Amino acid sequence: MRSAIIDIGYNAIRAVVYERDSLGAPEIFNDKFKSDIPSLLEMEDIDVKHQTYLSLKYLIHIFNQLSVTTIKCVATAALRGHPRTAEFKQLIKQKFNIEIDVISGDREAYLTAAGLLSGINDAHGIAADLGGGSLELASIANKEVGSLKSLPLGTKVISANNLDNLELITNIIRTEFGTFHYPNLYLIGGAFRLIGRFYMDFVHYPLKNLHNLEIPRADFEIYLEKLDHIRRIKPVYEQRKIDSNAILVAKAMLDVFASEKVIISNYGLKEGVRFISLPRGEQEKDIVYERVKALVKLDDNICKLDQYSAVIADLLIKPDATTSDIVKLAIMLAHFNKNIDKTLRANFAVEFILASDIPFSHRQRIMLSLSLACAYNSKSDLYINRLAKRMISKQDYCNSQIIGNFIKITKEVDGPEFHMPSFSLHLKDKYIEISTAEILPRVIFGKVCERLKDIAFARKTAQYYTPYSYKNYITSPIDA
Repeated sequence: MRSAIIDIGYNAIRAVVYERDSLGAPEIFNDKFKSDIPSLLEMEDIDVKHQTYLSLKYLIHIFNQLSVTTIKCVATAALRGHPRTAEFKQLIKQKFNIEIDVISGDREAYLTAAGLLSGINDAHGIAADLGGGSLELASIANKEVGSLKSLPLGTKVISANNLDNLELITNIIRTEFGTFHYPNLYLIGGAFRLIGRFYMDFVHYPLKNLHNLEIPRADFEIYLEKLDHIRRIKPVYEQRKIDSNAILVAKAMLDVFASEKVIISNYGLKEGVRFISLPRGEQEKDIVYERVKALVKLDDNICKLDQYSAVIADLLIKPDATTSDIVKLAIMLAHFNKNIDKTLRANFAVEFILASDIPFSHRQRIMLSLSLACAYNSKSDLYINRLAKRMISKQDYCNSQIIGNFIKITKEVDGPEFHMPSFSLHLKDKYIEISTAEILPRVIFGKVCERLKDIAFARKTAQYYTPYSYKNYITSPIDA
């Protein structure tokens, strides 16, 4: 049963369609259309030919083609409190049979925070959603939404009310929301995402995935200053389309909340509307795990992930929760190997993980790519090797190699479809010992021994080298 969400905002109409009503369901349609709702509502007669109606008509056509059964439509600051809202809602109901739910500012902040939690399961900090009409703020900790506030600091409202002053915006946020320290500042909304995109160009960031992009506060502050300076000295026709008011709001929030990291999120209001409609049991699941599980059509009753995780546990180097998750995700993705040229399987795995809309963290993307490249090739893919050495620690790098070689051993001993391990691995003094249910043929035993040597080498390497770290070349000029 397919469901659709429509978000009628100040600057655009956004829509998304999900394959089914479960957290792991993929998006099958996601698009947005620029639409100046405020100018439409200022017309004497709003029942005219307008881009808003054309966009909604097109969306209804797409929904019919996709056999969508449920449509939820929400509107935010564009309609909130406007004297002609009731007239507009009635007209939309007549034309398209869509009921518009005009949500309050606090409700919008809550739904945005819920959407963030659906896409970043361990989010902890302050969620900030900037639109044309308002700025929504919500505190998040321990998978719970705390304080909520909607402020009239949208990019269009700031200009209309002559609020484009950093000190003034800072004082409004501090007075209305309070001064608290939040470890992470999550930026949501089109204007912030554009700033994030240009930041990736600015530092020559090696990945293209915007969601879950983490930026140290110091680097982000320097970037905003340089961006603002370039915007001021360039002629208008040369300026990139970054909203100066979005820069002001970002600077003000960094000053008020003193966050150590800025994180860009693609998950917000639309995802929150869907998330709260799901059963409680679905809400408590991890979206990354569920999306991968749905992708590979994994049956938990057949593939015993916990048992495989237990086999490799002693071999990993100081594993944290992310490393443990990588083990399960890598085993799951190793199932995704049908109808793929076996000589290109490693490239396929790397490219898929790096390009997928599954909301991996960037650390997860690199570790999974390296693990599967190692699992599918006798020698790791050179591109992902270079990328991993730039972006993850030496410990993560070596653990990824260990996981990849473990998957190789599993395929050699138990075959390409992982059901239940028929072997165990143990550290014994300086050696790794394998015990199998059956005696292995000499050829297979030789291959397994080679993989064990690779694991031992990775473990030894991690002990004697300092961590790699990704360098943000923050002094690099913005590309023309």
